[in-house]
Amino acid sequence: MPQRYSERAPFNDWWYWSECLVKRFLTMEEIYREVGEFDRAAEIGGLAKKLKSNCMVPVEAMRKGMKTDAEKAEVKRLEEAAIYEAAQMFREILYNFPFMSSSIQEFLGVKWDELKWDDPVEELDEFGNPRKKKRRSSGDVRILELFWGPQARQDEGIRSGKVEDGGLPGILNNLMMAEKSSSNRQPTEYGQFMQAAATQQFLNVKKVEGNKNKAAVISFKPPGGI
Repeated sequence: MPQRYSERAPFNDWWYWSECLVKRFLTMEEIYREVGEFDRAAEIGGLAKKLKSNCMVPVEAMRKGMKTDAEKAEVKRLEEAAIYEAAQMFREILYNFPFMSSSIQEFLGVKWDELKWDDPVEELDEFGNPRKKKRRSSGDVRILELFWGPQARQDEGIRSGKVEDGGLPGILNNLMMAEKSSSNRQPTEYGQFMQAAATQQFLNVKKVEGNKNKAAVISFKPPGGI
């Protein structure tokens, strides 16, 4: 069942759904880059990077420590700032999602609602030859995950890009509508998963010798695989 929000979601949920978007956008970037559409690839790749970087600010602060009241308060402040920025990006993404989806469908020569995990669309024409318009097989796992999400998590695909057709657009819209309420931020299964993953891996911080910059690497794998 897709996640539905009746109360304001915690930061970890915004992080979770940002990462889902990052996965879908990186797939689009990969496909565009493979066929030489470098401008499109750069645009969608830049958006993925922006989404990921936004959530990593409070995550980096968590990694440094949350022992004192001041540290906890600072993390909370950074979480709220990240949620605000994510909401701004989600709003713009929701506005452009239908165009993004229709554009990649046209480019690939597929229709999102004809793609199914259990019923892939035939690639060949009536003479048994590959259709030139289709640059990727409709049975390509990447394309199925792009529009429908991982097989066990089909609420995580971009689908038509329209809120009414569900998937990520529907969830993002629901997430943002709940943000308008006056409720507290309550833990959810998504937030608990992200927190557990971060704690278990201790954020896998990699220190580059001779470089003071630190990169926190998260092995993000939502329930059901991605």
